[in-house]
Amino acid sequence: MFLRRLRGLNSANLPRVTIAQRVVDKIVANALVYETETGESLIGFALPQSGRPEPDLYVLDTIAPDASAVRASTYFEQGDDLQGDIFNWFYDNWETMRVRMRTINSNGTLPKWDAPLCHLGDWHKHPGTLVEPSWGDTSTARNHINDRQAGTPQLLVILATLWDRFYADQPEAEAMAAETDDETPEELKPEGSEAQPLLVPVDENGLVRIDVWYMSRTIRRFRRLTPIVVPNAELPELPPLSWHLAHPERLRSEVESLNQAGYAVSLEQYDTDRVPPLEICFSLARRESQHVIILITEVDYPAHMPRVRLTAMSALRDLPEEANLFDRLWNASQPLPQSAYPLWSWTERHRLIDLVREVEARLAEGKVR
Repeated sequence: MFLRRLRGLNSANLPRVTIAQRVVDKIVANALVYETETGESLIGFALPQSGRPEPDLYVLDTIAPDASAVRASTYFEQGDDLQGDIFNWFYDNWETMRVRMRTINSNGTLPKWDAPLCHLGDWHKHPGTLVEPSWGDTSTARNHINDRQAGTPQLLVILATLWDRFYADQPEAEAMAAETDDETPEELKPEGSEAQPLLVPVDENGLVRIDVWYMSRTIRRFRRLTPIVVPNAELPELPPLSWHLAHPERLRSEVESLNQAGYAVSLEQYDTDRVPPLEICFSLARRESQHVIILITEVDYPAHMPRVRLTAMSALRDLPEEANLFDRLWNASQPLPQSAYPLWSWTERHRLIDLVREVEARLAEGKVR
């Protein structure tokens, strides 16, 4: 995608913001799809820099809301807890990758990206030519950065607006774009400084304008920043989203089928092979059973048949009580012999319950010891 960045300079006391091209692409695509307001959360790094009061910010990706998001002509609300679950998935996988980076790095210095993943803020589409944060945006941001438990010390707000390509280049366009929300008190109104927006042409007539705004506990009002957009390869790539989060309706159906068959089901994300990303493991137990079945699904399930491990109920008595229950199950488990797997070929039409029934039948036949 062709991207034109208007030239601008950041003040020395403002953060430097670097955005992966995939983030710009997602913002533009979503801004064009929805006629109403819309948006997503932003995830990446806030890296402290020696001699600079604000951290450098790197925006790696976005997290879209689920179907519960509220999109209206002048209002947008992100939705329920699914975004938080997705962020936790990325965070946990990134922590695993950080450990691997330290192991691989042999010179004793920490890699540049050895930092925790964090929620940097949100982007959302604004109606008309409102390219500055509204009073509602400002109030929400101040509440967030002042929340010492749930908030973060800084917040990015990226605004997307749709423009006629010819009109956006006219001198009066910037004056119209600078119109701010009349409800915003004078002392809280955003400051544009010398920063400039991104202008992303989408066809011969239109473009998406992207304005990047920043607030922190030391910078008490929004300040506009000029971001640097880089190719995706220049920033770390997060792991693929696991199936249980990408397709929650499939997860619900799988668990319901197992419950109806009499299994108590526990779900755990676990590093089973020491290779990112993490796997999603199901531990299954029935009252009359002498063992616990562990099903190991990859992030692309049901593309591949899950791996199976077995833990004898009696083995749990010999393990430390203080250990995590799944750790205890895993440490006492043994892989199911290949000869005990189903004789039929796995397809995406199969479900976990199909595999479990086959394994249980072969257990009953004495195929597994």
